[in-house]
Amino acid sequence: MTSFLRSLADFIEPTGLVWLLLSALVVIKLKHRKWRALILPATAWLLLTLTAATALPHALVASLEARWKPVEISTLPECDAIIVLGGGMEPSISEPAGIHMKGAADRLFTGLMLAKKGRGRLLVLGGGMCKMRSGIESEADAAMRWVEEWQLSPVPVQSLGNCTDTHDEAVKVSALAARHGWKKVALVTSAYHMTRAKAVFENAGTAVVAVPCNYVSMTLREQKAKWIEVPNAGNLAHLEAWMHEMIGWWAYRFCGWI
Repeated sequence: MTSFLRSLADFIEPTGLVWLLLSALVVIKLKHRKWRALILPATAWLLLTLTAATALPHALVASLEARWKPVEISTLPECDAIIVLGGGMEPSISEPAGIHMKGAADRLFTGLMLAKKGRGRLLVLGGGMCKMRSGIESEADAAMRWVEEWQLSPVPVQSLGNCTDTHDEAVKVSALAARHGWKKVALVTSAYHMTRAKAVFENAGTAVVAVPCNYVSMTLREQKAKWIEVPNAGNLAHLEAWMHEMIGWWAYRFCGWI
């Protein structure tokens, strides 16, 4: 009964509700044999079904994550620095802690674990720009303040400041590596993002040890995905992550960054 009620609730949430409305529209067009008028709603219904009600998005993201198997921290070499890419948190004046954790927060916690296990002599935090009422705030600066306030890192922490994208983070790290004579850095980011991130860092001239984390697909989390389920926004988020990496890869290639 609980499962039934949960599924019923899913159908009145935005994704499920849109799917129901499209289904009704398709049925009406079929009933009145309006074949030409059926093309667009039927196409939209099929796309929404495939991307929100099946395990296809999990399979697509898993195809990116499968290239980077989980690592055992004890087997990693000691690096000159641990680079944690942004996307895990943002500054917040509403949260008591002053920060808001996001879906990729595993990146920061993985970086802290590497530091505690002696895998690097410096923790370097990346991140984007956040528009606040008080002005532009840096994700990396906010994360650094939080880490230092709670004394979470046994090694010094450095912020890359405001970065526009992964390429910007790579360029800034390359400059630091050249200035300090770094030979190798540990690169921490989501597994689905690692292929593009590693390529752009190495193209910028920085040798990296890949440390993937934040596995989001059911397959890589060793869970069984449902091939048919109630349409939900979570599946659409997985599709968005996959598309972002595909588009990002070709955009970076076009710009000559990888």
